[in-house]
This record gives sequence, C-alpha cells and structure tokens, in this order.
Amino acid sequence: MPEVRAAPVIPLPRGARLRPLAPADRAALLGWLSDPEVTARTSYPEVTPALVDAITARAAARWAAGEPSKWGLGIGDPDVLIGTCGFSEASAAHRWAELTFDLARPRWGQGWMGAAARAALRWGFAEGGLERVHAHVRVDNAPSRRLLERLGFRWEGRLRSLRWCRGAPWDFDLYALLRDDPAAQALGAGAAPGAAGHPARGEP
Repeated sequence: MPEVRAAPVIPLPRGARLRPLAPADRAALLGWLSDPEVTARTSYPEVTPALVDAITARAAARWAAGEPSKWGLGIGDPDVLIGTCGFSEASAAHRWAELTFDLARPRWGQGWMGAAARAALRWGFAEGGLERVHAHVRVDNAPSRRLLERLGFRWEGRLRSLRWCRGAPWDFDLYALLRDDPAAQALGAGAAPGAAGHPARGEP
C-alpha cells in the first residue's frame, strides 16, 4: 500500500465530504452511537465517552502510521458530522481491508452512506493499493447487507459465533469485493498503485 499519513479529504455529492475524524467530533459520535437503534445489530460494546475517544484516536494513529482507516462523513457548511466510513482493519502484505460504516439515525435512507462507501472503496482500490475489501455483517443486519449488495459485494459465507455481542455469540455473514470485480471497476478502481510485478492471486 502507498504511504499515506493523514486521511485525505474526499468531496462527495450534495456538499458532503469524507474528512479526518477529530477530537471535536466527540459529541456527535457519542450522540448517534448511544442510540440503541444504531448499534443494535452490530458488535459495538457499551458506548462510552472513552470508547468514542479511542475510536477517534485509533483512526488518527492508523492514518499517521500509513494505514487506511476511518473517515468522518461531514455535510454542510459549517461541517456537521453525521457518520463514519472507512476501514477498521487492513493488511499491507496481503492488500486487503475491512469496510465499516455507521450513520446517525435521522440520516438513514437518504443515500449518504452509499455515496460515502463508494468514495472510500474508490480510494482504497485506486489510491490505497487494495486488491480486496471485505465486510462482516451480523446476520440480522438487513440494512447493511442491502447496502453491501448494492455496492456489488458478494456473499462468501457465514461465520458462526464470530463475535460476542452484548452477552451472546452471533453469526456474521462475510461479504467481499475484489479489485477486478465489475462493480469495483465501475467505481474507477483501475490498476493498483505499484502493481507492476505484483504476484498473481494465489501466488505467495
């Protein structure tokens, strides 16, 4: 993956943007992540101010270390944070990342996260050197599953009791999108940066 030391600002339709998360986002993040409807079908633990601070700090640290991470999804002028989108984990050696996203409930169903996820994926494939992006979705999380399917992700299987969610084990479905999948190419994935000499899939 190419070296990136800060989350790039990516303009989106309707005056929105993907931009770095900052400590000033604490109140907004805490606001929607404390909404049970937002976290009910996820593996989020109890949401506290300390957890929100850790999310912001981890994103900044990973970008600073040259690893792709989460962006904030901002709208309007002045900027109002309404969600996050990006990569929760990544492997430079194997050129994959895990897509993650969350959105304040008043903004559901308005197309914001679809635009944000498309931009994050486009950056990941075209600028971030990724060959694969996958996502884990709890089996009862139909809205996230529908979004991934609209983005062109393919279902790859079900992982039993993958995560412990508020006192109980839950199965998660695994979805993935590859650089050479038609949906990724439609995003403008292009060839991976530094792709010359890159091993073919299946080679060590």
